Amino acid sequence: MSTFDIRLSAKPFIDRQKFPYGFRKSGDFSITEADILAKYGKTLLSLENGELTPASADEQHFVKFTKGQVVPEGSLEKAWEKYVRLARGKRHFYTLHSSASNQADFDEDYTEEDFDVAG
Repeated sequence: MSTFDIRLSAKPFIDRQKFPYGFRKSGDFSITEADILAKYGKTLLSLENGELTPASADEQHFVKFTKGQVVPEGSLEKAWEKYVRLARGKRHFYTLHSSASNQADFDEDYTEEDFDVAG
């Protein structure tokens, strides 16, 4: 893994709400991406939120990236971009049932007698 001129987080970054079993076990991140998020995530989040002031050229570039001023460069920014997309973006869920809008058509015709398997 390449080194970044970005401060290491004091504690590992964990997002228990979106990734309750950790980044490595989520199946969404490579081992390298998971390690980057764990080591640098708190710093990156603080830089993104404006709680930390950029102290290096890499940190300044990261802040510009989070504001959409530059494209992501390097594995750190690409890992953060992926994290943000997965953690904050909309997730699509697919079911084997019809959609809720079609469900109203079926509810009117439903009766207990229609599904009585014993009788």
